[in-house]
Amino acid sequence: MSRLSIIFFTSLLSTGVVAGGLPANIDITPENAIEYSISVQDLGSGDPETLLYQLRFSEKLGHCLAGRVQTALYAGRRELSSSSMDYPVNTNGPSLLVHFPAKEHDMAVTIQYCCTAGLAPGCKKSLSINSLKGLRSAK
Repeated sequence: MSRLSIIFFTSLLSTGVVAGGLPANIDITPENAIEYSISVQDLGSGDPETLLYQLRFSEKLGHCLAGRVQTALYAGRRELSSSSMDYPVNTNGPSLLVHFPAKEHDMAVTIQYCCTAGLAPGCKKSLSINSLKGLRSAK
């Protein structure tokens, strides 16, 4: 087998491994948020320049537990900052408080659900919210 063939087959194998390691993602929209137990409530920060939201989400998706929350702050289309944190699930219903500047800013959130059973445990499913402003509910 030629060296080029080996490189080609190795790259195909590597691509499959990387692709298989990513969680299956579901985009959350206003139309399906209730189905996935997602709600965003505007808590009112007391300052018109700052938004304060509470994001509530289900502790389970199928047999997987919420295990990681990733956030990204945007100004228009430009990402200003992001974070990723492991999330200890509690029995009171998981939630996340976020605050950010009201004008021209929005926040995206991804919740990863991690499974502990099966041949390849780890975060297997995720819910992605592209805009907290777009999902916020009335007080």
